[in-house]
Parts: sequence; C-alpha cells; structure tokens
Amino acid sequence: MEPDSFQIQIENGRYQVLSRCIALLVVGLLISFSFLARTPTAGSLFAAASIAVLMLSVEFTADAGSQLSRRERWRIRRAPIAKAKVFREIGNVLVHAIVAWIALLVLLHPQNINSVTKELLRIGAGVALLYASVAIIAGVIALLFMAAEYSLPPIHRHPIAARSVGEFWGRRWNIVVSAWLRTFVFMPIANRNHIGLGIMLAFLVSGVLHGWLLLFPVGVWAALSQLLFFLIQGVVVLAENRLRIHTWPVAAARAWTLIILLASSPLFIEPGLRLFGL
Repeated sequence: MEPDSFQIQIENGRYQVLSRCIALLVVGLLISFSFLARTPTAGSLFAAASIAVLMLSVEFTADAGSQLSRRERWRIRRAPIAKAKVFREIGNVLVHAIVAWIALLVLLHPQNINSVTKELLRIGAGVALLYASVAIIAGVIALLFMAAEYSLPPIHRHPIAARSVGEFWGRRWNIVVSAWLRTFVFMPIANRNHIGLGIMLAFLVSGVLHGWLLLFPVGVWAALSQLLFFLIQGVVVLAENRLRIHTWPVAAARAWTLIILLASSPLFIEPGLRLFGL
C-alpha cells in the first residue's frame, strides 16, 4: 500500500470516529432534554429529534460498504412533472381525506352499541385514520415538490397489496425507515448467518424508536405497547418463513396479512388515539 493512501485511510478513520462522537453527543443531549422537558409535548419533540439525528448520523458515518445503496437511498430529484401525475396525486389525497373524515366522525361520535363492538369499531376507525392520514401527508408533500418541479420517491408502495407481513414491513410500508433498519440492523447480523436474530433485532429497534416517541406524552405503558406490537410482527415474519407463505394463493396470503395486522393493531393504534385524545 502506498504511504499516501495509508495516510488517507488513517485520516478518514479519525474523521469517522470524530463524527460518531459528535453525533452521539448530540443524541445524548437531545435525550437529556427529552427527560428534562417541562411538558410531555416538548419531551416528545426532543425524542423525535433524537431519533432523526441518530438515524441520519448512523447513515452518514457508516463505512462505505455498509451504507444504503443508491436504490434504497431516499433522493429528491429535479424532474418535469406530467399533469396526469399531478391530478392522480390530487385524487389520491381527496379519496384518503374522505376516509379520514369518516374515521374521525366514528371516533368523535361513538354509537350506542355494546362495549365490545364499540371498541372494535374504534380500533377499526383508528386504523383507517392512520392509513389515510399517512397517505394524505405523503400526497401533500409530493404535490408541493411537484409544484417546484421536483420528484420524490414513494414513501409507501401500496401497502394494502402486501402478500405477507414481512412484505408489508420490508417493501411496502415506510420504505425509508425499513431500508435503514435492513441496512444498519438486519444485514450486519444476517451476514453472520443469524437471519432470525437479525429480523427480531430490526423489529426490536423499530419498537424502541416508536415507543420512545410516545413515552413522554402518553406514558410507559404506551411505549411498552408499541414495543410488544413490533416484537409480535417479528415473530410472525419468522413464522411466515417456516409456513412458506410465498407459495400460498394470493387471496389466502393477503387475507393472512390483513388478519395479522388488524388483530395486533390495538397495541399500536390505542396509544396513538390516546395521544390525540380520541
């Protein structure tokens, strides 16, 4: 190895170590602010900031061979936007706005029915509200960038069409976060021939991040509920590998996915509804 090349590697290593130390310091300060905040809302905002800084710092300070691929990296590109795409996005936002409005009406004006049915209706409306709200936010952001002639990659890829729980979380729902978890949590473990452990650790980290957001405004039980929800998803994904769900008929696979997600959804939806007083 040439001396100059060796010296460059040393300098890069020092820069990487320094960058990681600074990132950890910033994350540590934000976490401290989360605990010291005077209101639950402020604590939640500091928690969200600490998560964002943590994820970005891990990505930007990772070794070149461990970084997100160009295909996975979320990029904003300059591009002319066709009118048909704009109108399609507007229609998508309007449809989901109607769904969100109906779900809100159900949540704000509960019917005089027995408690079990009322709770099922409440959770169902919460699921619909979450799904529609995420679609609206993503659609509005996309339209704003289209107005400036920029193109955004999709955040979701038709989650309702997932044929397994693993496909739902890995390739369809929140692609940005799933790519990060796959690259920086799952792959380092899977490359050591511990695929099952890698799957569970990825869902564990996701549960901790989601629980951290709700710890301050809702409480410890809400954080544990989020953690349990994601651990269940990990167990189901491991079970799907043994059940060879990819060989099932499409209708059966989609029914399985929908049933599992809806059956476990109270653990995820209930804390969110309480967060917004619903």
